[in-house]
Amino acid sequence: MQNSLSSIICVADMNIAKAMDQCLEDLALPEIFVQPAKQMSLIDHQGFFGIHPGTRLDERRALIYRFYVPSVYEEGIMRRIAEATDLKMGGRGCVLAQHIDLRRGTPLSFDTEKLDRICGNIGKFQYEEHALISCIVPRGSGDSLARALLELGICVPVIFFGTGMGVRDKLGLLRITIPVEKEILWLVVPRSDAELVEKTLIPRARLDAPGQGFLYRLFVHAPVVNLRIRQGKRTHAATMEQVIAALDEVHGSSDWRRHGSHRHRPVHEERAVNTYGLFFIGEEEEVELFRRTAMENGARGATHNYLERRSYSNLDQEQAMESHSRELCDIIVSHDVVEKLQNALTKTGLFDGKSSCVLKTFNVEMPSAVYRR
Repeated sequence: MQNSLSSIICVADMNIAKAMDQCLEDLALPEIFVQPAKQMSLIDHQGFFGIHPGTRLDERRALIYRFYVPSVYEEGIMRRIAEATDLKMGGRGCVLAQHIDLRRGTPLSFDTEKLDRICGNIGKFQYEEHALISCIVPRGSGDSLARALLELGICVPVIFFGTGMGVRDKLGLLRITIPVEKEILWLVVPRSDAELVEKTLIPRARLDAPGQGFLYRLFVHAPVVNLRIRQGKRTHAATMEQVIAALDEVHGSSDWRRHGSHRHRPVHEERAVNTYGLFFIGEEEEVELFRRTAMENGARGATHNYLERRSYSNLDQEQAMESHSRELCDIIVSHDVVEKLQNALTKTGLFDGKSSCVLKTFNVEMPSAVYRR
């Protein structure tokens, strides 16, 4: 277990992908996992001859970069990425860091001398002012949920696709009623707005009903968040995203943007249930072994994604950014299952030093209405 690593996730518009790749190559990061996604927004239109103006849902292609770095370089690397890609410009994307435990067959090797020179050894940041909400729903449901959140002005949804596993296998003939293809919505919101987003999503997506999907949140440090909820003709010297970002910096946080207040929480309201997230990345056979072991030891379901593994640490230009396909299997389990599952995974030999598979573990919260359905 490598406890001194942080997980960094960057969502980057396709227009800045080359700049992002160059930045990661400059940092000589040894392992990056990349997958396609789309960022959603509303776009104003005037209608035919200016009649019936309105808004429509717009999507822009993006890439999600996931990688692990020594925690002391967490802030410096995110700042470097933001500067190299002009990420703070509206609509380009976001970057966030998450404190994790990492288990890996072979250890990662970093060029710490280069990281010291480029990023500086700043130290691990403890504050987590944003929530990353992950909502998994049947494919085809994502756009309507994204539009609802955009119209509330809360956040810019990021959507990518996956496959549901586990729950369908336990239902016999009833499994035909649950679509295997899933859409995963990522929502980065101020921590104080997380409950509002959940209360918006749960009834709309029917997440309190079995087989309709699930939702969980984790807390992250997000120095750059995509705030371009609406696109249209620019009429002022500064965009609304630039104004909001400047006010965040003045206030020292994004709490001023909250839509609700925890001071008015009803006494009878149920609090979120503390659970545990396990994200496993490996080759097809390794992922299937992980999934099977998890299901045999108390996991109720899993979500499956395809990733591309890249390495930016090789100076040989012919081999730089060498790509390999990988698979991601993520599960959410209760705390009483974690120790049993970890012991079972040790016995599988997945982390005996011969494999490059990765297991990321972290604390998450799940609304009680979703957890106890």
